[in-house]
Amino acid sequence: MSAIAETISHATGHGAKRNRRALINGITAVSGRVAQIAVSLITVPLTIHYLGKERFGLWMTISSVLTIAAFADFGIGNGMLNSVSDAYGKDDRDAVRHVVSSGLAVLAVMGGLLLAFFFVIYRFVSWADLLRVVTPLARSEAGPAIAVFAVCFALNIPLGAIQKVQMGLQESYLTNLWQLSGALVSLAGVVLGIHMHVGLPLLLTAIAGVPVLAAACNTAQFFGLKERDLRPRWKMISYDHVRRIAILGGLFFVLQSVVAIAFSADSFIVARSLGAVVVPDYAIPQRMFSLISVIVAMMVSPLWPAYGEAISRGDMAWVRRTLTGSLLLVFGGTCVASGVLFIVSRRLILWWVGPHITPPTLLLLGLAVWTVLDCCGNTLAMFMNGATIMRFQIIVASAFGITCLATKLLLVHKYGIAAVPWATIGTYVLISAIPGTIYVLRFFKRANIPRQADGAAL
Repeated sequence: MSAIAETISHATGHGAKRNRRALINGITAVSGRVAQIAVSLITVPLTIHYLGKERFGLWMTISSVLTIAAFADFGIGNGMLNSVSDAYGKDDRDAVRHVVSSGLAVLAVMGGLLLAFFFVIYRFVSWADLLRVVTPLARSEAGPAIAVFAVCFALNIPLGAIQKVQMGLQESYLTNLWQLSGALVSLAGVVLGIHMHVGLPLLLTAIAGVPVLAAACNTAQFFGLKERDLRPRWKMISYDHVRRIAILGGLFFVLQSVVAIAFSADSFIVARSLGAVVVPDYAIPQRMFSLISVIVAMMVSPLWPAYGEAISRGDMAWVRRTLTGSLLLVFGGTCVASGVLFIVSRRLILWWVGPHITPPTLLLLGLAVWTVLDCCGNTLAMFMNGATIMRFQIIVASAFGITCLATKLLLVHKYGIAAVPWATIGTYVLISAIPGTIYVLRFFKRANIPRQADGAAL
């Protein structure tokens, strides 16, 4: 009996630590994301007046490529995250060192090859013609601006790994604080650059370069001061760990790509089916409701490594309790937030963009309902990612993506833009939500969690 009591006490201690870290990591993640959104909103009116229409278009075109940065490492970072959280759950410090050194070696090679390839082709490409800029100043800045972006993009591939390592160790608050600082310094850099009348390449350095510098400082502080024993070393690079990280990363990359394609094609479908003139009536309210999903995603993301560590320790009672509680909390919170936003959405749109955007009520209602489902689905996905349930997710996501796109194309022609969220809702419930719920229930049944242990851990 004393051994059982000691095991329960040990699991309870780890569970309390996970809860505390998840809360801190979630709060700092939301704060950092809000700061990044605020910087984006502030810099747009500043730069459009300073740069002019064509140079601002060049700025936005180059900056928009930053949105694919999450795919640039081909999922290797997420493979590192799961491997670190698994080793952390087993208290295997040596395995963490192998994962860090092996993962960073792969990412450094990828970033170096990408940068080398860019500078090989740099002189042979007319960047001004490629981006279709015509004024002399914009044409002279196009090439250097692209070069600045390419350097920052390539450097961010290995430096971005620090975020995954800290997430795996449930210390992502460190990354979040550095990202928050980087966003504020970026804003200051843009304001100072405009005041000093600098060119577009230097302004782009403030936006794309400062976050890279923040990641470099985070890496130096973490490996140089806080966790010196985890510092990357050549002798710690292991083929077995490289292979495991690459396989996991490939699965995550496929999953990310399928999901991105399924959800990023809405505006294109509307434009092709009904004309580009109709797109703002869908895109503006869709972006407004997506803010709820972004905030919830930031809040639940710390649970991903926490689930991985808990499963590795065999603390399934905490996993089940946390998953149930987080789903109920997210469902209740997003129902309230989406409901309120639905009620005031027309007034917000009128205040934000004026009277030219008049989305139908059925569209707004569909977006509100989908937001709730999306947030709950993302919460469930954090558990599946932590548990490395990849094959099931990829199969379901692929079936959902194909069916969802086909349903949208069919219904938008007949019912207009209001059909987009309802097509997503219908296909998601049938193909993803119901099978996912059944799979998770069977997962916990196979885990055979004793009820008395669950209750004792509360």
